[in-house]
Amino acid sequence: MARRNYLFFHTITELFAIFTGFSITLISLATRNFIQNRIFLKFGILYFFVTIIDFLHTLAYKGMGVFPGWTANHPTQFWIAGRLLETTGFFLIIFFAHLKEKTLSILLGLLCTLFIAFVWFGTFPNCFIEGHGLTIFKIAMEYAMVAILFIVLLKILKGREQSLSTLRNSLVLAVIFTMLGELSFTLYSDVYGFFNFLGHLFRFLSYLVILRGVIINSLNNPVQTLMIELDREREKLKQIAHYDSLTGLYSRNFFNELIQKQAAIALRKKVPISFIMVDVDRFKKINDTCGHLVGDQVLKLVGNCIAQSIRESDIAARYGGDEFIVILYGTGEEQAKEVATRIREKVKTSGKTEQKCDADVDISFGVAQLEPGESYLQAIHRADERMYLMKNSKKNTSPPSIFQ
Repeated sequence: MARRNYLFFHTITELFAIFTGFSITLISLATRNFIQNRIFLKFGILYFFVTIIDFLHTLAYKGMGVFPGWTANHPTQFWIAGRLLETTGFFLIIFFAHLKEKTLSILLGLLCTLFIAFVWFGTFPNCFIEGHGLTIFKIAMEYAMVAILFIVLLKILKGREQSLSTLRNSLVLAVIFTMLGELSFTLYSDVYGFFNFLGHLFRFLSYLVILRGVIINSLNNPVQTLMIELDREREKLKQIAHYDSLTGLYSRNFFNELIQKQAAIALRKKVPISFIMVDVDRFKKINDTCGHLVGDQVLKLVGNCIAQSIRESDIAARYGGDEFIVILYGTGEEQAKEVATRIREKVKTSGKTEQKCDADVDISFGVAQLEPGESYLQAIHRADERMYLMKNSKKNTSPPSIFQ
């Protein structure tokens, strides 16, 4: 396109660059309320003012005819003005990280206005003379901007600020492409020449990598972060809904969901399924005498003993208060009694060694196997009755008090 019609190429390239720069501004402004890293908004402010001068540079370019009487010097002046503004903005944003957005807007807006006024009223230094090419001022300014950008590049590479880390790769590429563009613009003698063409491409690429960095950090990353946070919150809610916060066993509500499925599968496949009801002996006395903190420790102890005494495929839940229930899938009643006895022995042993109270912890249990044609509620009721029979039998034998 540049070889066939350079003016058309220049116009298209500049419009794409202007659109890209303005997109940086729009995205930065649109995401300012939920982006904590304010550097994105600062670049949005910078490119808003830079694209204004770029637009004037495009309209003033040789052959456009928008401003009658203007020469190739005017668009070149606008070009230098735009790059000076961009370089100044980079320097302020990178070296003065605590500069507020409002202050940055005022500074850049003032510079933008002054540059436009200087070019418009003919007080801006000449940058291009027909028949001679680039002026010393223009070339000197290009090299000065490359030097400043190099300092900015070093700061970006060495900087450890969190605000830079999220946009570092994009900034590095943008600065490099901008420097290459400035160097290219020191070499052309014709505004339609190859190095002029190359400089515009480098400038466009610098805008693109900035836009990509802003999009990734302002849109993609926050959305990903939001989804991760939603997943975490969902897991927290699931944890609250499915598990007892004190013992770590399943909650009663979740147990009620599981047992219906487990019982239906067991009856359909004719697989034995047994229930163990567990109750902590004299738990109210423990709470009243030793305090509720010790009572909570007892419940945790019993929950741990149950969890350590059953298989991973078994289900244990806190049924309510100091009562627990265990589902043993594929286990008959006699085997379930052995598991219940193992749980009790573990509780009694652990209770003597871990509690800081004079209470010896013990449990009562009842076991029942789900019979054909029986509902799981009936089986749980039988296990509950047997648990209370065991509890009452302990009372009738009048054991010595666990509280001395």
